[in-house]
Amino acid sequence: MTETQPFKLLAIVAVDPAHRVRCQQPHCGHSVYARIHVVDEADQLIVLGSDCFAKRYGVTHTTDFHGHGSGGGRVLTEAEREMLINNTKALLAQFEAERQRELALAEEKHQRKLELAEVTRQKEHEIAEAKSNSLRQLFAARQARFDPSQIQSPSSQQQPLIEPEPPPMEVIPPPRWAGLKKPNSSFFAYGMGNSQYWVLMQSASHAGCFIAPAPTPFESWDEALPPSLGKVDADREVYVSDNNINVLVGWFASRCTNGSCIDSDAVAIQQFALALQKPNGT
Repeated sequence: MTETQPFKLLAIVAVDPAHRVRCQQPHCGHSVYARIHVVDEADQLIVLGSDCFAKRYGVTHTTDFHGHGSGGGRVLTEAEREMLINNTKALLAQFEAERQRELALAEEKHQRKLELAEVTRQKEHEIAEAKSNSLRQLFAARQARFDPSQIQSPSSQQQPLIEPEPPPMEVIPPPRWAGLKKPNSSFFAYGMGNSQYWVLMQSASHAGCFIAPAPTPFESWDEALPPSLGKVDADREVYVSDNNINVLVGWFASRCTNGSCIDSDAVAIQQFALALQKPNGT
């Protein structure tokens, strides 16, 4: 048995059976169309059928193959088949350019996902900080009510100070769509002008999302959004969308003209929408 030559498998491709190519193994002469192996041997490019590839290099399988194409072979176009025959190096260069474009697109998509996650994290941090500040102010106000310097002595002829009762807090019932959100996720609210406010949420019941008018459905809400965003569910008063939450956030954020809010609390989202509906946002 002759010693095998060092080689590098560059691609596994296929062509239309009606336009087979010639195997370049000496004394073979067969035409092949499936699992065509493109090999670099001593800086020479060789096109081999799978059987001749196994005989020439003593390799019966290519489970560790990381080149272009796949185990079954990428099917070439007619133009690519001509390149395989007449200019194999150019075809491999085209494969590599396609691979680099795919890597660049994947990296760009990954960066966009990271940026959106960072924006969401910052928003949630700002909301948590605002809530914390409100609690501190409320606590300080309650402490001031019990300041000893404000207590009148029994001999004082002054009438005791009577503080007015604070106005009752507005009670906002949870909206109908509050229970539709996926656990441990957030609501995204956007003011779109024309008194339209929309809430986006990942669905707890399907792979997509829900889009709800807020704080309550307005007239013709079920005709306000394009069908590409989702289908109307009149019973639950929402749009049912198959889109990813990142796609919906991008669509609404690019059209938002009257404020936005991110929160995991449905009541807080309702308060946001109600505040924007009041004159001058007060």
